[in-house]
Amino acid sequence: MEEKNISIKCSSKEHEKLDAISYCQQCNINMCNKCDNYHKNLCQFHTSYNINKNKNDIFNEYCTEKGHNNKIEYFCGNHNQLCCDSCIIKIKNKEKGQHKDCNIFLLREIKDSKKNKLKENIYYLEELLNNIEEKINQFRINMDKINEEKEELKLKIQKIFTKIRNVINDREEKLLLDVDKHFNEIYFNENIINEVKKLPNKIKISLQKGKEIELEWNDENKLGLCINGCINIENNIKNACELNDSLKKCGNENNNKIDFYPKEENEINKFLESINSFGNIFNKSHLIIDSKIINKNEEYIKNIKNWINKEKIITTKLLYRKTDNGDSYDTFHQLCDNKGPTLILIKGTEDFIIGGYTPLSWDSNSGWKKDNETFLFSLTNNKVFSKNIKDKNNDCSIYCSNTYGAYFCCLGFKPKNNMSKGSFSSGCSYYINLNNIIPNNKNYFFVDEVEVYKINFN
Repeated sequence: MEEKNISIKCSSKEHEKLDAISYCQQCNINMCNKCDNYHKNLCQFHTSYNINKNKNDIFNEYCTEKGHNNKIEYFCGNHNQLCCDSCIIKIKNKEKGQHKDCNIFLLREIKDSKKNKLKENIYYLEELLNNIEEKINQFRINMDKINEEKEELKLKIQKIFTKIRNVINDREEKLLLDVDKHFNEIYFNENIINEVKKLPNKIKISLQKGKEIELEWNDENKLGLCINGCINIENNIKNACELNDSLKKCGNENNNKIDFYPKEENEINKFLESINSFGNIFNKSHLIIDSKIINKNEEYIKNIKNWINKEKIITTKLLYRKTDNGDSYDTFHQLCDNKGPTLILIKGTEDFIIGGYTPLSWDSNSGWKKDNETFLFSLTNNKVFSKNIKDKNNDCSIYCSNTYGAYFCCLGFKPKNNMSKGSFSSGCSYYINLNNIIPNNKNYFFVDEVEVYKINFN
C-alpha cells in the first residue's frame, strides 16, 4: 500500500492546530514542540519517538490512515501490516478498503507465528550484531595496518628524495670547487693575482738596487755584497717573467674558455623531466614496467598483464634495449639467454608497437622449442594472437640460435639484419592478416626500438 503523508496534530486541546513532533508510548499522546519540552522534564523515563524519524516504531493502537479513526484489530498477510475495520471493508470509490482483497487475520490468530518469528529474528540480530562487530574490529585492524603502511611508504619516499637532494647538493658543491680549480689551472689563482699586483713595485726596487750595485762595483770591500745583490736581481727577473707569462695566458682567454654542460635549455629541461617522472605510486597487483616504447601507457600495461596472467602479481627487469645495447644478435644472447620467461616489445619506424611473450628461456644453440603459452600481440591494434598457434613445418614456439635474435616461430616472426629489421614468414598453420600487426600489409618492417624484459611472478 502506498504510504500517505499524514499531518499528525498535537493531542493537547490548547495546541490541537499545531503539528506534533513526538509521540509518547506510555502516555499515548502526540506532542507539539511546546508539549514535548514539558513532557521531557516531567516524564524523564517515558519512551518517546520522533514522529518524522521513527514512524515505524510508533504504535498507539489506532489506525493512522486518513479518515480511519478505528482501533487496530487485524493483520494483513499480503502486506505484513496492521489494519482496522475501515481498511478491510469493501466500499467502492471511497478512501477505504485498501486491504479488501487481502488475506486478513485477527491479531490473536497470528500471535504464535509472530512470536516464533520474533525468536528467529532475535537470534538473527544477535548473529548479525556479532558478525558486524567482528567486521568492524577487523576493519579497524586493517585501517591501522593500512595507515602504518601509508606512513612507512611516505617515510621511504622522504628518505629516497633526501638522498637525492644530498647527492644534488654534493654535486653542486663539487662543481663549484671544480670551477675554481679549472680557472686556477688555466688562468691563475689568487696568490698569483696578489703577486702580480706587487710586480711593478718589485721591478722598481730591483732596478734601483741594480743601479746602486753598479756604482759600488769597484769597491773591493763590497764585492761579495754586490754579487749577492746581482743574484737576487736575477731571481727577481725570473719571477717577474713567470708572472708576466701568466698575464699573457689571461690575455689569451678566448682560446681556453671554460663553460658548463649542459647549457642548452632543452637539455636542462630533459633532466628536469626525468626528475619529475622519477618514482611511481602503484598498486602491487599491477604490472610494473619502465619502458621507453610504451611510456607508462596504462591501457597498454593493463592489456599486457591480462594477456600474460591477470591473476598473479608481475614485475619486470629490463635485460636489453636496442638503443642502449646495440642491435647485434651476440649482445641479445649475452644479456637475455637463460633468464626464464621474457616479454619483448618492438616499436616499428611506422609508429606501430608489437611484442611477444614466452615462458621459455632464450639460448644460442638449442634450436626449436615449444610450449602452450608463447604468443605475439599488437598493442597498436589491441590484438593478441593465439597462444596455441604452431608453425606447420616445425610445430614450435620459438627458435634459439646465435644467428637469430628473438625468433617467434608461432607466427613466423623473426628478426633480420640483426635487431634493426623484422619480418613475418608465410609458412604458418594460422593465416595472419598482417594489417593486424603492421600497416600497409607488409611482411617486413624496420625497427626503431626493441626492449626485452625478464618476467617475475610474485
